[in-house]
Amino acid sequence: MKNTNVLISGASIGGPALALMLSRYGFNVTVVEKAPSLRPGGQAVDFKGHTHRTVLTRMGVLKDIEALQTGGSDQVIVDADGHKLTVIPGEFTGGEIEIKRGDLSRVFYDKTAASCEYVFGDSITSLTETPSGVHVTFERSAPRTFDLVVGADGIHSNVRRLAFGPEADYVKHLGYYYALVGVDGDFGTVSKMYNEPGRMAAVGGPK
Repeated sequence: MKNTNVLISGASIGGPALALMLSRYGFNVTVVEKAPSLRPGGQAVDFKGHTHRTVLTRMGVLKDIEALQTGGSDQVIVDADGHKLTVIPGEFTGGEIEIKRGDLSRVFYDKTAASCEYVFGDSITSLTETPSGVHVTFERSAPRTFDLVVGADGIHSNVRRLAFGPEADYVKHLGYYYALVGVDGDFGTVSKMYNEPGRMAAVGGPK
């Protein structure tokens, strides 16, 4: 699709992954990300089965991901007193291939940095559909017009809000919160998890 300009909001995993495939078929791709650079950390991503491997192979990233895989670790489920109740094997928790989210993001970025435009430290402020495309304004960059705009900017998507309205009109909070935090310390190779109705906590180190 020569001369077709696509803007993708979000440079985590979905954005650069889409950029990889679009650029391969001739689209001119720009990725805008509000963070100043790629974001490291985050929960591990698991791949398993023939379908996942086929997709990663066709995308040309399977070997890169395998080189960075962490391997799943066994997870011990404990009660309130710390006594072991059962063990979930690492082969189940980590799939066939497990990779840190930040590493996976880097793989897709490295595959597209030369063929796509990345704009870090910026964000979309308005979207206006016109006969010639989507007119986009940014917090810092000059306005531009694109043929297509894709929101790959997470659960609280800025693009979704601009295109469809306030998130509160479409999202119902069920009262659950989830946080993943990296901490210093040696937690060994076995993860531990405590779970009771309404709350769960887990801690662990890499395999």
